[in-house]
Amino acid sequence: MPPTQMLVYGNAKRGTPLMLAAPGVALDLPLRVLVRDDCQGGTWVSFHTAAELESAHPLPAGRAAGCGAAADS
Repeated sequence: MPPTQMLVYGNAKRGTPLMLAAPGVALDLPLRVLVRDDCQGGTWVSFHTAAELESAHPLPAGRAAGCGAAADS
């Protein structure tokens, strides 16, 4: 397996209201970023965007953006 790191981050003050609004979002919190080497000199960074969290859980539009989820741009 190539070098890989999982970065875990979060903020309880922002995540708790999301879990109260949609308890299933707890499966995706704290937030994570996967950083991996592709063995060809490249690095890949993978994460779920705020829009992906909102579409995966019954959250009001724009609600996940304040939790520190990566921007969609």
